[in-house]
Amino acid sequence: MVVSSDVLERPGRLRAIGTLIPILLVALPSTTLMWSVLQSSASKEGLVSVSYQAALLRSGALALLITVASVLVGLPCGVFSAVYEFRGRRALLALAGLPLLLPSFLNALGWSMLTLRLAPNASAVLSGFPGAFLAHFPEGSALVLFASFGAARGLSQSQLDAARIADGERGALVTTCRYAGVPAILAAILAGVLSLSDPGPSQVFGLRTAASEILTTFSSRYDFAEAGRQCLVLSGVVLLIVIPVAFLAAPRLADEILARQQPRAQRTVHPGIARVAVIALVLVCVVNTALPAIGLCLPAIVDGTSFARAWGELTRTAGNTLLYAAGAGVLATGLGFSLSLFVGRSERLRFVALAALFALLALPSTLAALGLARIAALAPAWADPVLRGRWMVCIALALHLVPVAAFLGLRAWGSSSRSWALAAGLHGVPLVTTLRRIVVPWLLPSATVAILLVALLGTADVGTVLLLHPPGEASLPLALFTVMANAPESLVASLCVVYVAAAALVMLVMWSLLGRRRT
Repeated sequence: MVVSSDVLERPGRLRAIGTLIPILLVALPSTTLMWSVLQSSASKEGLVSVSYQAALLRSGALALLITVASVLVGLPCGVFSAVYEFRGRRALLALAGLPLLLPSFLNALGWSMLTLRLAPNASAVLSGFPGAFLAHFPEGSALVLFASFGAARGLSQSQLDAARIADGERGALVTTCRYAGVPAILAAILAGVLSLSDPGPSQVFGLRTAASEILTTFSSRYDFAEAGRQCLVLSGVVLLIVIPVAFLAAPRLADEILARQQPRAQRTVHPGIARVAVIALVLVCVVNTALPAIGLCLPAIVDGTSFARAWGELTRTAGNTLLYAAGAGVLATGLGFSLSLFVGRSERLRFVALAALFALLALPSTLAALGLARIAALAPAWADPVLRGRWMVCIALALHLVPVAAFLGLRAWGSSSRSWALAAGLHGVPLVTTLRRIVVPWLLPSATVAILLVALLGTADVGTVLLLHPPGEASLPLALFTVMANAPESLVASLCVVYVAAAALVMLVMWSLLGRRRT
């Protein structure tokens, strides 16, 4: 039986089922852990201890500060980069986006090493809350910068011209900031929520946060029940924040991923504003990227012999790092793009999918990791090669990052033409032929970017790998995370430099792929 190509655009119940299955797969480990924790008895102090409640409050205060600071810095920088043309714009944007692809504890190590080398008396100032903020802020500000950049680039030339006629250049800038303010605030909230589940900077600067308490409970005290309760409480707090935000963000996101009929606005050359934009972006790149990088490079340069040991560590962990990254990228992209094909052009399914994926992305990655560990503990012995091997790490990373790949898939499918499948169906072209000759070539560039992006983000997720990796099968970031407190400073710095160089190389590849369309 030959399936017609117009099934790609045909509505039906199958679309709802195909949309629901990937979402349920992503949520399965989390719901498994939640059910297991709810069935277990609570501790003597209640669901969680008093010390964990205090750590949760510290995490909330840190997340709130990151949210506010990210909006104040990222929103104007993103709007400047989208509306105005100035020298070095693309290079500065690439440098500003690099922290998104690196583990946050690298920023923490960079600041720690920099202050110890240049101002030892000031190193105590960064201990605790200030250091954790400096380490988390680059990721939050970069996320807001690109969210506001994308929103501002969605404005048409006629809209900007109307704003300039009404209120001048200043009025156009204010209007654009207001338009991009909603996505910027949503991105800042997401960055603040993601910082709740990141234990890296708190481990470096000695701040007891909710994420570090969960990691300590599971990996040091081996108390699965207590770690599960702590993770459940943290997830409950996250969901209380994220669910309303997800339903507010979904309509705007659903509109942004559709193809634009009107041409985008041309960037304006304005010398005065260009100077302000360059100064702002340079300051952001210096604080978020350059200073931590200098802190990482100084010990490695002073003791050049550590690069040989770092190279040996790289070769030892390269196989596992590549497997975890590639496995997560391929699995997440496969699920995410399959979901986008089932969603199609249905506004209702697009709204539901984006709201659910936004909420699932904000959940702590440790929740899914602990849930998969629980499933592996209950599984029969014949499932050991998958559930207790390296593939379990790939599955956990992929399930956590499916929303990233799905958003790129929805964006790619939304920018395609409905007439392709309808014309193919009208002329009797089989579905397989349409997929092979039209759909797959159109989606392939976006799928390649999704695989690379998920691979980098998955590599930076140290917590999941730490909880699930088999003995002796660590990745490079995990090896760096586990030795950073005891290994020589020069070796830690050399490992950091090697990892940052590899991430920058992959980012350069992605930037060249995306550069085919002028940003």
